[in-house]
Amino acid sequence: MGRIANGWRLAKASWQVLARDRELIAIPVIAGLLSLAVFVAVAGPGVLLLGDGSGGGGDRGDDGGGPAGWALWLVLALAAVLATWVSVLGQAAVVSGAGQRMGGEDPSLGSAFAGARRRTGRLLEWAVLATVVAIVVDLVQERLGVAGRILGSLGNLAFSVMSFLALPVIVFEDVGAIEAFRRSSRLLRSTWGEQVAFSFGLGLVGIVAALPGVALAAGLGVTGQAALQVVGVAVGVVWVVAVVAVVSALSAVFKTALYRFARQEPVDVAFETSDLSGAFRPRRRGRR
Repeated sequence: MGRIANGWRLAKASWQVLARDRELIAIPVIAGLLSLAVFVAVAGPGVLLLGDGSGGGGDRGDDGGGPAGWALWLVLALAAVLATWVSVLGQAAVVSGAGQRMGGEDPSLGSAFAGARRRTGRLLEWAVLATVVAIVVDLVQERLGVAGRILGSLGNLAFSVMSFLALPVIVFEDVGAIEAFRRSSRLLRSTWGEQVAFSFGLGLVGIVAALPGVALAAGLGVTGQAALQVVGVAVGVVWVVAVVAVVSALSAVFKTALYRFARQEPVDVAFETSDLSGAFRPRRRGRR
């Protein structure tokens, strides 16, 4: 319970930082919409032209193993990489803006995006790495049944934890994806952190915060009146998008604070030293 309470305090501190630069909340929304648009623009034509990957011939099977199937797979993989890249650019922009705030500057949307644009190539590397990991995990889950789903979940969790500080490393140190992952994993391998408790607590807060919008949409949906149903769906979607944007921005702020603390750089006064130092308490060695 102590670690969860600490995670909650860190989430509140992240909000206090974000509240001073609320325009940063718009970045995840912009990035999310652009990411969806990019995926549809790239994957849509591929799906329309290649269909289910069977090449349109019923006698060639529908397992997607022919040339058309491989072509469709490559198109979808490319769409996933580009969509992830756009999303990562948005996260990096929030990280950049939060770093500017903690460094004593007054960030804006322009300055935050400028910080991310300087690392576009590095962030593309990260998008490729993250997409490859996601594809491998998905294949494991599909091919190995229940065991695959368990291994896939553990793999996702491990990658998420070990790469927790990768984006701040890329943004502030200008290193490649592999080196960023190594630096993040070395730090988190030699220490035990609060990032899992923080992520869990923040996800729980996001779910609770989204409930009113979902409830409103559901309530208006059962009225049977088309106008109210449309209003309910629209309000519900906007509400959930806003919650997701805030949660994403809070996560980026926390990663920035944790990274700067680890580098012994100034962090915002909203963060208690004791809370951040708890995220880097050395693990005890096991008894021999």
